[in-house]
Amino acid sequence: MSDQMKEAAIVHADAGSQVSVLGHGFRTLLSSADTRGDSYIFEVISPAGAFVPPHAHQHEDEYGYIAQGEYEIFLGDRTYEAQAGALLHFPRNIAHGFRNVGTTAGKTIWISFPGVKVEAFFAELAALPADAPPDMAKVGAIFARYDIQAFPPPAM
Repeated sequence: MSDQMKEAAIVHADAGSQVSVLGHGFRTLLSSADTRGDSYIFEVISPAGAFVPPHAHQHEDEYGYIAQGEYEIFLGDRTYEAQAGALLHFPRNIAHGFRNVGTTAGKTIWISFPGVKVEAFFAELAALPADAPPDMAKVGAIFARYDIQAFPPPAM
């Protein structure tokens, strides 16, 4: 049983470094290595108006907690409004995405189960140049490599 035990951890607010992923600030709170692949826990800072287009993970379930801000949530074929304090559950194979509809940056905390592929997915996206519009062919190839299907954004 002890070989299955994980290290206990306290992650402080200033721990870790932030990287840019398609215009959002990402910070790893617990890596998949920290959880032996069970999960990946990360924080996302989304500027006002920032958007994550609908997509579906083939292998992962995601949970998100809105720590600050106001969001429009895309889940399946429906759109919802959610704000600080809301908990989101995005099961695998269900299209989901969000837009920060507030006037200030928003903050969400995410847990992905399992975590290894999602962490690697975000690392590849973070390696793309942040000072230019994303090369959508490269972004699409990264999505495909991690079995994540992208969907057209809803009408804005």
